[in-house]
Amino acid sequence: MRFIFSLLLISLCSSTYGQLPDSLTQKIDAVFAEYDKTNTPGCALAILKEGKIIYQRAYGMSNLEYNIAINSSSIFHTASLSKQFTAAALLKLSLDGKLSLTDDIRKYVPEVPAFGHTITLNHLLHHTSGIRDQLDLQWLAGWRDDDLITENDILTMLTRQKALNFIPGEEYAYCNTGYTLAAIAVKRITGISLRDYADSVFFKPLGMSHTHFHSNHSEIVPNRTSAYRRDRKGNWKISLPVFDYYGSTSLFTTVEDLAKWDENFYSKKIGGDALIKLMRRTGELNDGTPQDYASGLVISTYKGYRTEGHSGADAGYRCNMIRFPDQHFSVIVLANLANISVRSLTDKVVDIFLKDSLSQQPVFKTDSTVLRNWAGDYFDSRTHSILNVRAKEGKLLLGSTELLATTNAEFTIQSYEFKFSGDSIHTKLQVSLPGSKVQDYDKVKRINPSAAELQEYTGNFFSSELNTSYSLSIKDGYLVLKMPKNEIIELAPFIKDVFADGIVARFSRNKKKVITGFYLTTDPVRNLYFEKTEAR
Repeated sequence: MRFIFSLLLISLCSSTYGQLPDSLTQKIDAVFAEYDKTNTPGCALAILKEGKIIYQRAYGMSNLEYNIAINSSSIFHTASLSKQFTAAALLKLSLDGKLSLTDDIRKYVPEVPAFGHTITLNHLLHHTSGIRDQLDLQWLAGWRDDDLITENDILTMLTRQKALNFIPGEEYAYCNTGYTLAAIAVKRITGISLRDYADSVFFKPLGMSHTHFHSNHSEIVPNRTSAYRRDRKGNWKISLPVFDYYGSTSLFTTVEDLAKWDENFYSKKIGGDALIKLMRRTGELNDGTPQDYASGLVISTYKGYRTEGHSGADAGYRCNMIRFPDQHFSVIVLANLANISVRSLTDKVVDIFLKDSLSQQPVFKTDSTVLRNWAGDYFDSRTHSILNVRAKEGKLLLGSTELLATTNAEFTIQSYEFKFSGDSIHTKLQVSLPGSKVQDYDKVKRINPSAAELQEYTGNFFSSELNTSYSLSIKDGYLVLKMPKNEIIELAPFIKDVFADGIVARFSRNKKKVITGFYLTTDPVRNLYFEKTEAR
């Protein structure tokens, strides 16, 4: 694995660090050319090597209304990139003897319901708690994207929950609620907010003078970027998160400050070797399955190189930070538009500097007849997850993404592995991801109920866990779900008593086969019960 900074390149650099030859900067700038304009939001870039910023640039506008461009000191909301700082706070407190990572979260946040299982701080850090995700719970309760959300709102919603997605430690499921609880725990253990703790322990000692956890959405922050997304007509719309909580999100920072944080993983100025080891230590499931998620860091590989990093997305903000610890090389991209793939951009920058250390595997020639056997609809009865697999032009597609074949029955997408078995009628599919429990799917045949059969699913339903009512009616062969303050969702018939469109509704019946309610499932929320009520 060779880092391709040649002796020639080094000799071409001037005494001012960060200056690269035009041949390299032109390649880098070409990656961001789409955003290097005065009529679009954009991003800030920093490329780090051996503790120095070897290249940084800003592309696009910080504020479209006032024609202000992004610069290297522009401040961005970094969404889930925030999690590693929340994790670092808990880990530092554990090293200082203030807590144990095996402590029950209810020791510090007794508002968390007693679900019948201990949920530890470690579970929160590694996303194995089983707690339902706060963002989906709020959306399902009728909250809009621009509604103000406070820490108390999240705690209130959590206190009403009656069940977990799974037994703590049994599975991995990314959960923002866990990191919000971690921030609350820091405050109750130290007597000061996570914002103040992180500022005194991490940010000020490292010289991160433009970084803070944002605790009040109305607070004025000089040089803060606005954020945007395109509507269906292609027009830019302001898209700002309205959060008065943090831990899972809400870190405000710059690429220059993140470069200082990145270097601490080598200098170990704050926390020493012990903290950095804990930050990099991945979790494991109850059965010993190792995870690739550490403490706010995903530990993985890219083209044969060891990596650690995290991305983030809230409203119109997007970011990605990836570190190659063996090469002492990192790339940071902070963006203020939702319609951007920061992961793709960072990968393209990395590819300019790093040669692929893996030999190219020959493309497997699939049997199109076999592929057609795998096409169809699949259902995981444990997680209520649905997949639709299509065969097209000798390829197998999941949505619009091609499954890359390694055999006629085994395929991959990034780190996911798909394994089919059986025949065209009785087909099973196993989906695995490092650090996660294998998901078992069965191929199913969609139903097409009559209007009379659909009628029994209609009515009014109430969830005590959301304190929210839904109504279900019929339109053009679909069940129309109406939740408060949000657009309707058309649920298509899937299999008996199951309807889906992004969310999955599985209906329950009593002994007389009469529908009594339904269980609603999204990706981070499972089996949220709605009881059928009298019309209101």
